[in-house]
Amino acid sequence: MHISDGILSSEVVIATSVIGVAMVAYSLKNLKTENIALIAAMGAIFFIASFIHIPLGPTSIHLILTGVIGILIGPLAFLSIFIALLFQAILLGYGGLTSLGANLIIMALPSYLTYLFVKRGYLNFMNIKIKYFMIGFIPVLLSTLLLALVLAISKDEYLYASYTLILANAPAMFIEGLITIFLINYLKKSIPNLLDGVKL
Repeated sequence: MHISDGILSSEVVIATSVIGVAMVAYSLKNLKTENIALIAAMGAIFFIASFIHIPLGPTSIHLILTGVIGILIGPLAFLSIFIALLFQAILLGYGGLTSLGANLIIMALPSYLTYLFVKRGYLNFMNIKIKYFMIGFIPVLLSTLLLALVLAISKDEYLYASYTLILANAPAMFIEGLITIFLINYLKKSIPNLLDGVKL
């Protein structure tokens, strides 16, 4: 889901960069000293998850785990994911620097929205396992829709490609949902205090 440098129009780059700066500023406003270690850990999880590639026909998909990151650190996800994206762009060539704002919106905004869905109880009507599944499924769906939107707005020639993104990323949504079930159950058993502030 990373957009590389040179893909987006200059107008979209500027607009997404401004929004990205606002997101990081919002995170910094909510930053507390005791949260720094957890922010770093979540950034590392996001960074490492990109290395876990799952073969799918002629291509492969990778995990992002933004749902779990969102419910654990809320608005601080913007800062955590920004740092991870920056290192991915510089060290690995994933994404790019001019597209950093767009990639932050695509990855971090769904993470934060998932946090809000859980915090406000929008998923409480669901069976517990389905709820955990949706915590993984929803952010990948939203990220895919945002990616398609950014591409479609940027250049007309990307319009057709943006239509195919949802179908192409559908397996990732389901895999992420299933893995999130196991991950949350593991955290509840092994590090329950980590979920103290989460309404699960």
